Amino acid sequence: MKSRFVIRFVAGPLHDKTFELGEGDARTLGKGETSAIRLDEDALVSRVHARVSLERGMLWIEDLGSRNGTYINGKKIEKKTQLKVGDKVTLGQLSCFQCSPWNALEPSRFASVVLTRVTDVAVRMRRRPKAALWPQFLALQLVVCVVVGAAWYGGKKLRMRAGFLQSQAPVEATAEVGVSQPPEQILTQVPTPEVPRNFIWDEIVAVSRRFGDAPPSVMDAQFQKKVEAWIEKFTKGDAHKNLFAKKSQYWSQIQSALTEQGLPVELGYLVWVESEFNPAATSGAGALGLWQFMPATARDFGLRVAPQMNIDERTDVVKSSKAAAQYLSLLLKQFGTDRYMLAIASYNAGQNKIERKAIAARIRRAPKPDFWALRDQLPQETVDYVPKVLAAIIINRNPQRW
Repeated sequence: MKSRFVIRFVAGPLHDKTFELGEGDARTLGKGETSAIRLDEDALVSRVHARVSLERGMLWIEDLGSRNGTYINGKKIEKKTQLKVGDKVTLGQLSCFQCSPWNALEPSRFASVVLTRVTDVAVRMRRRPKAALWPQFLALQLVVCVVVGAAWYGGKKLRMRAGFLQSQAPVEATAEVGVSQPPEQILTQVPTPEVPRNFIWDEIVAVSRRFGDAPPSVMDAQFQKKVEAWIEKFTKGDAHKNLFAKKSQYWSQIQSALTEQGLPVELGYLVWVESEFNPAATSGAGALGLWQFMPATARDFGLRVAPQMNIDERTDVVKSSKAAAQYLSLLLKQFGTDRYMLAIASYNAGQNKIERKAIAARIRRAPKPDFWALRDQLPQETVDYVPKVLAAIIINRNPQRW
């Protein structure tokens, strides 16, 4: 069988969407109408950004002169480069995809296989006399109808059988116990209830995937406990409900600023942690505003801070939110466009340029440059900032739960 690959987006506006490449196929990605794969909602993707092709069984990607570049595993490519299975390709700010070999045995591929075969016959019918191909076409339609019908009927029978067994299970269990057995033995044979799903863990994984970042290790119970502790602290005495009210005043401006930079709106919950949605919040170190900018960093991103003239734009919700979005974009460019956890971790410490460059240098030297691999090398305060922000995100994703 000829080589065929599946390209799956793991982050960005096309998250979980796929497209396939066969031998000799090529697809352009970008915002323009000429692009086969449209990424219109990613602000930093160019009109014609990159091309993916399959040639002689090998997958290739080529940057087509985009403004922000194309990255493979965090490294910018300058020329046509071969892709390997599992490589992570990043375009613009959010869009990220990986490739894997095509497998026709997966159930999700069945429709694709059928559609491909029907298309092949249709193409042949245009090229050859239709009368000669009618028997083939009708035979194919018959096969498709039989297979689909058999699959539907088989699934229906399985569902009916599963429902029947479920309804009969308690009766069968009682019959097997017998009246002569002691009560202790009867109790041991009662089916144990299903263990409830780990809600907090599932949310941590879901947010990580939303960012296109790797989730923590399944064995990392300590990290989950930190997230749970912050959730408990944020929701103690229903304090979070007051923050919901404050959030409603400023969220549209925060969301607009982040979207303009092509960033996920969940990053707006940094404000929950930094200032509790108070534009006049101050810190002992001199930080001010919703995003707790230090004076030097605020000036770096275009905010006017002139105490002698009684001017401080750090308290301006719109301007400070745009500056924060630019700052987060800078962190992502330094650390890697899919390393949101690292960007979050460094937000509170990263306003120090020297510290920010030191963290970036550690990331470049690391064999696996993500937050989970590097957190032992980062300041503890910086590492603890991530579960704090994740707790705020999880509370806001599930307001009805708390």
